[in-house]
Amino acid sequence: MYDIAIIGGGPAGLSAAITARARNKEVLIISNPAEENPLAASKLVDNYPGMPGATGLHLLTTMHAQAHRAGTKFLQARAISVVPMSGGEPLQTSFSVTTSSDYVEARSLIIACGAASGGKPLKGEREYLGRGVSYCATCDGMLYRSSTVLIAGLSHEAADEADFMAELGATVHYVAEDLPPSLDARVQRHRGRLLAIEGDSLGVTHARIAERPAESPRGPELENKTTASLRDEPKELELAVHGVFILRPGIALTTLLPSLATDGGYLKVDAQMRTNLEGVFAAGDCTGRPLQVAKAVGEGQVAVLSAVEYLRA
Repeated sequence: MYDIAIIGGGPAGLSAAITARARNKEVLIISNPAEENPLAASKLVDNYPGMPGATGLHLLTTMHAQAHRAGTKFLQARAISVVPMSGGEPLQTSFSVTTSSDYVEARSLIIACGAASGGKPLKGEREYLGRGVSYCATCDGMLYRSSTVLIAGLSHEAADEADFMAELGATVHYVAEDLPPSLDARVQRHRGRLLAIEGDSLGVTHARIAERPAESPRGPELENKTTASLRDEPKELELAVHGVFILRPGIALTTLLPSLATDGGYLKVDAQMRTNLEGVFAAGDCTGRPLQVAKAVGEGQVAVLSAVEYLRA
């Protein structure tokens, strides 16, 4: 049982963790690798005080090292769902967090997963969630052994989960814009993207994908063709499946914890970074603009101090 679980390993989450350890709290950060954080792609971050001219990856790794030295625990995984667990009294609530690789409990929760977590739901995704749609193959894969499944590969661990399903004897269709070479030979590859999930009241019966040609047309005979004619034109393909695994880098906030209040796609918080749920706080880009490192770090401080006060109460 951790005092504070933090979902997100960016500036807001790391800032919160460092202060949590200074307050002698047991804290766990659940996040993807630092290299997958959008900040890591920034070649120059010149507006963070005290560290001019730094790259985004340098900022992240420096903050990560400081949090690690302070005693922060890290779990490299995707958060799949959060369930409040009440002990009978309002202030005895804890939180159960299911991840793609483990299950953890904490007395309070800070959400700091950035602005782009989850992405826009696909047609049929919410309708069939739990009835054929899952966000974790290693969690639910045994339910689909020896059946036909589709995996939408949008995260770094998607290929591993496709291999896992193949090992269970499932017929696996893997759909992604970029197909990794390491996929199990038994996995059927489709370069493209998932469009929609359709079925009946019992669950998923098929999935529609936009499949692109393996390579763009090339050769001397196409020299005079227009640029438009050289584009990969996707064709729509329908696959009969029993289950669909949508493996994004993060889960949409309203799926992670459905009762969270949002405003314009961002989490709704007060000046103390409290959400509408007791014991749940938020910080960083997930709370709205400006999407800046300095703002995220400051909000992480406010969120964790509010969490510490909540735990004290």
